Amino acid sequence: MDDTDRGLLRILMRDGRRSVSDLASDLGVSRATVQNRIARMTDRGTIAKFTVELGPDDEEAVISAFCLLKLIANDTRPTAAALRKIEGTGDIHSLSGSFDLIVEIRTHSLKKLDEILDDIRRVPDVAETVSSLRLAKVSR
Repeated sequence: MDDTDRGLLRILMRDGRRSVSDLASDLGVSRATVQNRIARMTDRGTIAKFTVELGPDDEEAVISAFCLLKLIANDTRPTAAALRKIEGTGDIHSLSGSFDLIVEIRTHSLKKLDEILDDIRRVPDVAETVSSLRLAKVSR
């Protein structure tokens, strides 16, 4: 990965909707160069997915929670794979300290949140969970 790739990634992380022409202009390269680099980074897994971030009005309609998980097993990979299959789970991060994983949950009702938490607790090797609702984003 070179400086052009890193610059391209920085721009896309701020605004993934930028046109290839705009990206090429900002980076001082051709459209074909931008298209080829995006394709290469996608094929290599450097760019894992393209996503949508909700605006402030729609963001408030979503219930977001974080669930800390303490595991029985030392290997978090099977648990993380099982968690990714549960609808409503988002980012999963490994942690140091008392808990092994943290999972972001996003849904549209408290009833559905409760069901998702039940599904998480049923995953093999999950020994303990602690969940918290996200109330407000205080920084970006």
